[in-house]
Amino acid sequence: MLRTLKSHTVTAAPASLLVAFLAAGLSAPTPAFAQQAAWLTEEQRCTGAAGVTPEAQAAACTALIDSKRFTRQNLAILHTNRGIAHGKTGDYEHAISDFDAALRITPNHLRAIINRGNANFARHDYDAAIADFGQAMRLDLKNVAHPMNRAAAFEAKGDLKSAIADHDQALKLEPNSVAILTNRGLAYRRSGMLDRAIADFDQVIKLTPKDVAAYNNRAMALASRRDYDRALADHEQAIKLDPKSALARLNRGLFFQAKGDTERALADFEEAARLAPESGAAFNARGIALGAKGEPDRALADLDRAIALEPNNANYYNSRGSVWRDRGRFERAVEDYDKALAISPGYAFAYYNRAQAHYLAGRFALALADAIKAAELNENSAQALSLRGLIQEKLGARDQAIADLRKAAALDPNLKQPADALLRMGETR
Repeated sequence: MLRTLKSHTVTAAPASLLVAFLAAGLSAPTPAFAQQAAWLTEEQRCTGAAGVTPEAQAAACTALIDSKRFTRQNLAILHTNRGIAHGKTGDYEHAISDFDAALRITPNHLRAIINRGNANFARHDYDAAIADFGQAMRLDLKNVAHPMNRAAAFEAKGDLKSAIADHDQALKLEPNSVAILTNRGLAYRRSGMLDRAIADFDQVIKLTPKDVAAYNNRAMALASRRDYDRALADHEQAIKLDPKSALARLNRGLFFQAKGDTERALADFEEAARLAPESGAAFNARGIALGAKGEPDRALADLDRAIALEPNNANYYNSRGSVWRDRGRFERAVEDYDKALAISPGYAFAYYNRAQAHYLAGRFALALADAIKAAELNENSAQALSLRGLIQEKLGARDQAIADLRKAAALDPNLKQPADALLRMGETR
């Protein structure tokens, strides 16, 4: 019997200090700003001054570039400003083209390098983003934003080891940064290094004793370590600090769900959905709980709603895929896992769950490819290694199967799947 591994935790995108064309300038100018913008020079509009729309900023920069009045450094600045304007509208291809033009003129133009990294990150070209943020680190050694940005790109790619190394570098620059300690703690937890994650969250709580998110994060790490009493105490403290926090309710619900207390979990998910009806997270969690309870139709309705609210959230496609898989609709499941991986190529859970779907459908070669990738992305996952061992057994690779199953059993002695498989094969741990 395959053990289902699902992503029950709700995580935010890595909190980095990405230079902000990605979010800046997206609100409509107020009438006062619009009137002020009408009196601006083209040079001022090209800088993206208050009240200037991204389209007007790009047009002003284009006029200045075409005027042929500017050379070298100033021309590089104009291309960079136009690239930022394109980035504000989500036109990352043209943004990158402008940043490339700026860097051909001035190869070490830091602002162009950083913003090209942002654009590459936004279009999920994480290798290119990593290269850009690495160059920024070399040019600007003491700016903590650069290792934080590169850590975010490594984490999005699924390279947690490199992300943690960059968090370490950032902490050398700012040892008491709550944001960096939090991000490193989250990366440690995702990597299975729970003691180190808890130590980072302890430090965050010491620095900011009323940080609700820190209690939530430590609670989840403690629960993963099976320290359930302390985990529940942290969840309760988070709710005490902020009774209207949907995230605190949601995370306590996830704790109850992991403990098998479905009714208390559903009660917390209901309250989270009431507190934050515009967020897909509560609907995703409630959908997972309803699926586990054997109510797939209600589960799918909640997960459809979560995806409608946040169509670029890989977790929600992964969750819906698991409901389809559990109903035996393996093709629909694979479609959802494909969507999750298109959004988040380093998503180990989606590879694991897609491997399960292929395994159950009898497509063992495809299952093995996904299980290998899941194990590579999370080398401390006993479930991923156990699944890979089962698939190896089906493919007749007995020695590789036994090696994977023994390693899985050593990583998690309480996991029955590898122990049962080894016993069936006449092997001991």
